[in-house]
Amino acid sequence: MIAGENKKHIWMIIALMLVLLVAFSGCVNISCSYIPDLVITDGWHENLALRNTGSQFLGLEKWCGSVYEINGKYPASLTVTTIKTLILTDEEDLQKKTIETIEETFQDSIQLNESTKLTGERTILKKHKTMYMIYDGIDTNRNEKIKIIGEVWNCGTSGTSIICIGMAYITNNGNPTIENTENWQKIVMDPGGTIGSFTGEEGLIYNVHCH
Repeated sequence: MIAGENKKHIWMIIALMLVLLVAFSGCVNISCSYIPDLVITDGWHENLALRNTGSQFLGLEKWCGSVYEINGKYPASLTVTTIKTLILTDEEDLQKKTIETIEETFQDSIQLNESTKLTGERTILKKHKTMYMIYDGIDTNRNEKIKIIGEVWNCGTSGTSIICIGMAYITNNGNPTIENTENWQKIVMDPGGTIGSFTGEEGLIYNVHCH
């Protein structure tokens, strides 16, 4: 009888947990981060077809993402992903997951130069202190140089975590000795020239609106 009562209590606890999860799942509402149209200039645009949203754990974790890109001889792209959970993810864990994502995503086509990898911190327009990591790489299929940035932060106002991953080609195999960093600058620049001394107020990541 005691064993039977214990099983009954366990099932009651499980049932209660499920009820609470379903009840709370509607409480996690997400506001997607974005880059204002004012700074999406010089051929950059949002690829609306690549917008995505999703959820898991009965809606207790939600995310949404946008992709900004520019085509041409030196193509570049920037993905902005917003994540909302009941408890904010630790920023060091965000950084670790972003590094893993970059290294796993590009491992088949991009040779990353670990010896030139840079990490640092900066403050963006919304006054958030971010952590970034920068890689140099070679597209082994096109034999062209690229630069990659991952940058993360938590927004206490919106209760979200933001992950930005940007990539820009800086050479073209038609002119392999000439480096063009124009699109890379657009991704990373800020008023203080924190990254590569690229100075400007219209940097894409610098202007991400998360609240």
